[in-house]
Amino acid sequence: MAPMIATCPACSTRYLVDPHALGPTGRVVRCANCAHTWHQDPAEDEPRRVDVPPPEPPPAPEVPPRESGRVQLPALSRPPRRVSAVGWAAYLIILAGIVAGGLWWTREQVVSRFPAAARYYQMLGIPVETAQGSFDFHNVTPIRDTENGLPTLVIKGDVVNVSKVARQVPKLKVTLLDGNNHELQSWEFTVSDDRLLPGASASFRTSIAQPNEAATMIKVSVADGG
Repeated sequence: MAPMIATCPACSTRYLVDPHALGPTGRVVRCANCAHTWHQDPAEDEPRRVDVPPPEPPPAPEVPPRESGRVQLPALSRPPRRVSAVGWAAYLIILAGIVAGGLWWTREQVVSRFPAAARYYQMLGIPVETAQGSFDFHNVTPIRDTENGLPTLVIKGDVVNVSKVARQVPKLKVTLLDGNNHELQSWEFTVSDDRLLPGASASFRTSIAQPNEAATMIKVSVADGG
């Protein structure tokens, strides 16, 4: 027979009770929570006799020693609390706010290490200083020379980190222009794999063989994606 539920009249604590332990007329039991005693009747549908006992009765649960014929019943365990959907939503919102705040305040450092991240900041409408505006060029000097028997244009100068954070030295681009600012030739080159601290500079040198004779101006800039 399935266990029955007995409820303490004093504190409403519920217990699982083996109907056979109560007998056909019931018995006096004691609450393990508040020590109240009462006479517990058996279930109404409990048979008065059992003709066929179970093959192997389950072992009797351990109970404290009886006092004056009273049985101390074990309390039912309460189900664990579940976190509501509102609680999870609040947690996720707080977590997202912490992450977003961190990405906002460290955006310059993030872009300095991962230049491609600048595009995603711009998509979100977050202002960020990119490599294009973080470097300046000093002492840019064009020199006409001959290398391997060919006329060569050599360009020297310094690239300076004018931002507030350390940045990777970007790839640079040289553009040759005519008197009407029309682009004649251009090429890209790598300066260094080092990182420049704010205000620090790195020297560069690049050259092109047989430059366009119509070129009258040069322009040095940060290459796209540099």
